[in-house]
This record gives sequence, C-alpha cells and structure tokens, in this order.
Amino acid sequence: MQTDPVKGASPWKRGVIGGEQILVCPECQDENPAWKQEVDKCPRCGSARLAIVMGSILCKDCNHDWAKP
Repeated sequence: MQTDPVKGASPWKRGVIGGEQILVCPECQDENPAWKQEVDKCPRCGSARLAIVMGSILCKDCNHDWAKP
C-alpha cells in the first residue's frame, strides 16, 4: 500500500556537485558526515545551499546565479 509522505522537513539533503543536483539519503549522511565538504559552493558567499534552476546554478542564500559548467 502506498502512503503520502510525512509532512514537515525532509530527511534527504540537496546539493550540487560538478553542476549536477544531488540528493543525499539519511543513511548516506550518517555513513559519510563529510559529504557537505564535497558539494559545490557559491563563488560569491561560499554557501552550499545551491539549486539548479533553468540551466543555471542558484545560491539560495545570496541569490547569485551562474551558468552550469
């Protein structure tokens, strides 16, 4: 039987590596706590809160955007 996901924050984490959006499952987060150091960072503010939007990379902290590599 399929059920709806639980409301609230997702235990999965997003990131961008090499211009590609990734999702990191809770188990992988526990097994490799250094995963956060492996993701791309914003060249303007250094944040790792990035998203791929319409072919560009967007920083969710400072709103800087740049072309995917």
